[in-house]
Amino acid sequence: MSFVPLMIDVTDRQIVIVGGGKIAERRVYALIDKGAVLKIISPTLSDSLLSLWNEGRIAWEKRPFEEDDINHASLIIAATNDRKVNDSIKTIAPKDSLLNMTGEARQGNVIFPSTMNRGRLTISVSTGGASPMLASKILKNLESEYDNRYESYIDFLHECRKLLKRSNIGQDEKNKMLKNILDEKYMDTEKQLETVEWLKEEYE
Repeated sequence: MSFVPLMIDVTDRQIVIVGGGKIAERRVYALIDKGAVLKIISPTLSDSLLSLWNEGRIAWEKRPFEEDDINHASLIIAATNDRKVNDSIKTIAPKDSLLNMTGEARQGNVIFPSTMNRGRLTISVSTGGASPMLASKILKNLESEYDNRYESYIDFLHECRKLLKRSNIGQDEKNKMLKNILDEKYMDTEKQLETVEWLKEEYE
């Protein structure tokens, strides 16, 4: 099985998570702020998931898994501690559905990588299910290199790109400027503000 890294918009998509323990909890927290419609099927919930349900942030069907539960899901996550249940989910999942098998990642067709976010910047690391601990270790090393400054820096790059796209200067000059603002000096917030103001005055 070969996996291709993709960024998927899950806004308003129904995601069914079978299981209510710590593994399900990790998946929920990876998705909770992404605009998806999250539904959990489980007789019980962890304290953290129960709090999310009480806040109305997730739906919960308090019962064992049933076959019809995954018929219309955009993404199915098998996250129980019962291998027989997880295997049955894999067996009956619609052929073209997206399926994450938390216990045996390569048994599904979706893997959740270890991920860090700095605003618009997302960095993910995956070992294809071989060693989630190694993926986490690598990501930890990257966290110090791409610190919190990158959140405002990426917003700055985004704003500059929008301004340059609206300008009537040649493509070669646009590319030159976009390359220039990758210089380390533009990590400084004052320099960012000065540059954005200059672009607005120069090209708008």
